[in-house]
Amino acid sequence: MNIGLVILIGVVAGALDGVGIFFEPREPYKVEILFAAILKGILVSVTTALSLTARSTWLQALGFGLLYGFLFALVIFLAKGAFKSKDAPYVVPSGIVFGLLTGLAVWKFAIT
Repeated sequence: MNIGLVILIGVVAGALDGVGIFFEPREPYKVEILFAAILKGILVSVTTALSLTARSTWLQALGFGLLYGFLFALVIFLAKGAFKSKDAPYVVPSGIVFGLLTGLAVWKFAIT
C-alpha cells in the first residue's frame, strides 16, 4: 500500500465533497467545514486501504468505500442534529458517493 497516495486520494475526495459549503452564503464556518471534510476523506481512504489486500477485487473496494463513507457521514449527520438540521440530510448521500469513489481509487492506484 502506498500510504502517501492513499492520503492524497482522501484529501482530493474530501475537498471535492466539502467545497460545496462555499455556495451556502449563511454558513459562517466555511473553512472549518472544508477542513473537516478533508479529514473525513482521509479517514475513509485510510480505513478502506487498511481493509483491502493485494488480492481484493474492485467490488470489495466499492463495498468497503461505501461502508466507511456511510459510517463517517452518519457520524456527521448525527452530530449536526440529524433531521432537525436542514443541511444534515445531504451529508449521508454525498458520503456514500465519495466513499464509493474513494474505495475504487484506492484499489486502482494505491493497493499493490
